[in-house]
Amino acid sequence: MFTRFTSMLHHAVEALAPNVSLQQEFMSHWKSVNQYFVDVIDHKMSVDQTPVPGHLKRMIQMLVREEAGGEAGVPGPCMEYLLKERILETLYTLARTDCPPGMKQLVLQLFIKLLSHVRQPLLPHIHVHRPVQRLVKMCGEVKASPAETDEIQFLLTLCSVVKQDPYLVNFFIEMPKPKTPDSSKSEMTNNDVIEICPRQSRFIIVDSLLSLMHSEDARVSVKACEGLMLISSLPEENAARHLLANTNFTSKLTSQLCSLYTALPKALYPADIEAVDAKWGLDIASSVDDRHSFPGKRSVISFLSWLDFCDQLIGVAHELVAKALALSIHERFLIALLEPAILQTSEVDAIMATAHLSRCLRLVSSPELITEFAFFILGHESEPEVFGVPSSHRLRQRLLERCDHISEEVCVATWKLFEILLNKPNDHIVRNLVLRNLVSRGYTSSVSLPASAISSPTREHRPLSSPCSLPSTPLTADEPCKSEAAPSGFPLSGETESQSRVKPASFSPDPDDLVTPKDKVTDVSSADGEFVSSDALRSRSSGSGTSPPVFPEQLKRTESNKVELSYSNGGGEGDRVLEKSLKQEDEKDARFIGRYELLDIRQVVSIFLNILPKDAISSHHSADSGYDSYLRDAQHQFAVMSAWHRKFNWPQKPVSKQNSPDWPFYEGLFLQKLLDKLSTMLQQSYEVNLQVTCVASRLALVPHANIHEFLLNPQLPIRQGCRNLPTVLQKLASDIQARVRIIPDFQKKLLGVRHKLMGYSNNSIRRCKTKIAGFSSDDSSSLLAGVIVFEEFCKELAAIAFVKHHAETLQR
Repeated sequence: MFTRFTSMLHHAVEALAPNVSLQQEFMSHWKSVNQYFVDVIDHKMSVDQTPVPGHLKRMIQMLVREEAGGEAGVPGPCMEYLLKERILETLYTLARTDCPPGMKQLVLQLFIKLLSHVRQPLLPHIHVHRPVQRLVKMCGEVKASPAETDEIQFLLTLCSVVKQDPYLVNFFIEMPKPKTPDSSKSEMTNNDVIEICPRQSRFIIVDSLLSLMHSEDARVSVKACEGLMLISSLPEENAARHLLANTNFTSKLTSQLCSLYTALPKALYPADIEAVDAKWGLDIASSVDDRHSFPGKRSVISFLSWLDFCDQLIGVAHELVAKALALSIHERFLIALLEPAILQTSEVDAIMATAHLSRCLRLVSSPELITEFAFFILGHESEPEVFGVPSSHRLRQRLLERCDHISEEVCVATWKLFEILLNKPNDHIVRNLVLRNLVSRGYTSSVSLPASAISSPTREHRPLSSPCSLPSTPLTADEPCKSEAAPSGFPLSGETESQSRVKPASFSPDPDDLVTPKDKVTDVSSADGEFVSSDALRSRSSGSGTSPPVFPEQLKRTESNKVELSYSNGGGEGDRVLEKSLKQEDEKDARFIGRYELLDIRQVVSIFLNILPKDAISSHHSADSGYDSYLRDAQHQFAVMSAWHRKFNWPQKPVSKQNSPDWPFYEGLFLQKLLDKLSTMLQQSYEVNLQVTCVASRLALVPHANIHEFLLNPQLPIRQGCRNLPTVLQKLASDIQARVRIIPDFQKKLLGVRHKLMGYSNNSIRRCKTKIAGFSSDDSSSLLAGVIVFEEFCKELAAIAFVKHHAETLQR
């Protein structure tokens, strides 16, 4: 009865009492918090068991409600009371003492809600940024503390606020007060004082993030890295300079990378390193990772993940920060750790170090870090190379020497590194390896190519048909095989020393089958249809003392003087795709002046596809015998590479910077090694041929006019004593033709090796991706596998040439 009466009296008093304002209620809650700490002396129980969290939570809710109902940007009465009474500074003091237990976490959560929910700028107020600064300094002081999660969340909230208003970062750069010079040092100027002070300043938010970056809790560590990424990406140059000058930012990130690299186990396989897929972030193991696990995999993932974080940070950071961190990685990781490992004499350790470098290079994508990797591998040289003079950059010279190393593992690992290097969008890579030696165009002959000769070859030869399908009219036993003649269409020059190593002593082709500039000049017809003999062509040539070019003979012309494509009934889908594409190209002007000058794409494709004799072609027995896959791949890869290199503003026509016509041409050590390895494909293993042809096709995709004509222009007149890719392929085809006539049952053995490479399935051999496990590497199998790789390589070159021509036509 008494309780009911008390309740009724209480409700009556509330009904008669006036309404309390929001400010009075706010003040009441804060007084309740103060009264608790006055009344309670021994704080043994947790703060969650006290009324303090409830009062503080209500105060934040009132501040948010006040801002929503008031004028934007104008502080309300509650906010004014908060700033006037220095409530935030009092809360910092309570957090510093952490009394009662858990008060530090409660205060951090209060600041997080205040900064994230209140939209009006608070940090410019001195009674806000001062306690915030002190809280920032307190974060990360104690390792593995219970408040680590709240500390990193508080720092991330600040980083987000600063990211929205970059000028606020200056509140977290502590500048000491300049010391006033005394009478004994009156000669010190103000500039001296200002110059000394920045070296004593502190970037407190970065220091706390770097401390939490090494937390044992992976989530805390990842969030600390996110905060560093936000701070480093600020556009404020002052903040970037203080970040580099007054913190251990670059040294700590690079030291962590070096520590993770030195922790890698020594006994690893290059294939395992290549197969690891690691991205920066929370490392969550899956069942797939368990099935492909190997000893040391967790260490490899940690190392690659940290490198990926550094690469992503460099990609978004301020220009000064990005360059400084990339340079630090170059000096302290690449030069100090990787270079000695790569240059050592032990083959096993050198292969492993090269695999590490290849995997790191494949992972990085930021322009600054790619540039540092390029300088590390290739050096800074930009002048044309001189034959016989080694490179001043020791690592580049050693890697190129290993391209024809006696150990196949060393050779493959090195060529794979150059493949990845060419796949990076960096102008210095292409110029250092190739362009600086090709810009002179010293490989070209002084004889110009008549336009009529390009469009009107008359000697009948094997028509443009798919090497994957048999000719429509089979040859009889009495009829001589036209394909036994050495493939024409390539202007040959004097044979260099490296070219003389193409044919082994045991296989010498008939001299009558070899094409020479003097006895295989093609009769052509002029543009108006008038027949022009080869003697007349020689007399019209403007060059003196230089053999005229040899023009392609693999074409059969109709009465309308257009190329007639001959396909058998067994042609695949790729044949129809190529025929349709070529017919579409025929509707456009094929002889245009552009990046790929004076090229009839039909003749170029025909030359590459018909270079092999009929008996050496084996792809017509497989299900996927066409070019559709090569065309699709080339189109995609060339589109990506063109987008990368468009910013370099390369010329539309081949550049010629030759000072003297008598200046000896040297293609450079990289192209020399590449052409040498291509010329000895029949003596190399299947794996080496796969990797070398992959590098060549990757280089052929580069959209530069000089590189294109050197690799993909079989109609280019070559200077005496020089060579290019088409001449190397022609000599290799001649060697294959000689072996076809010597080796018994060549066609049968060739098909058997192809079936073995395909795994007795209908899948096509993808040269750049497939590596057949368990394949026999005896001499006979390696030779036949080399013929198959050579056939696929020529098909890919034909597809690349067609795609580049088509892309250039669309841009006109």
